[in-house]
Amino acid sequence: MDKAAHLERYGRPGIPWRGVTITTWIAVLLCLVAFAISSRTVGRAVWWLGPSGDSAPLLYKIVPIALVVLPIEGAIWRSRTTIPAAVLCSLGLIAIALPDLSRSPGIAIGIVVVGIAALLQSIALVLVTRQYR
Repeated sequence: MDKAAHLERYGRPGIPWRGVTITTWIAVLLCLVAFAISSRTVGRAVWWLGPSGDSAPLLYKIVPIALVVLPIEGAIWRSRTTIPAAVLCSLGLIAIALPDLSRSPGIAIGIVVVGIAALLQSIALVLVTRQYR
C-alpha cells in the first residue's frame, strides 16, 4: 500500500471514534466548568479566571476554551489534524494546571487528572488509526 492510500485509510478517525472524541472533549469542557465554579466558590480561582474582584483578561479565559474546542472541531470535520490536536490539547490541559499547584492544589490535580484522561483517549485514537507506523 502506498503512502497516500495509507493516509486515506488510516489517517482519519472513523465515525465511532469521532463520537468518542467529541464525547470525551465535551466531558472535559464540563469538568473545566465544574473546576472553575468550584475554584471560585472556594475563593481560590484558577489563574485563567483570576480573583473575583479582579478578573483575568479575556485572552487568559480563551486558553482553556480553545484547548477544548480544537479537538472537537477536528473530530466534527473528520480532519487529519484531529489526532495531533487532541494530543497537544491534552498536554496543554496538564500545562494550564501547573501554575495552580501551589495556590489550589486540589483543583490543579483535578485538572491534571482530566488532562491525563483526555491524553489516554488521544493515545487510543493514535493506536486505532495506526498512526504509530
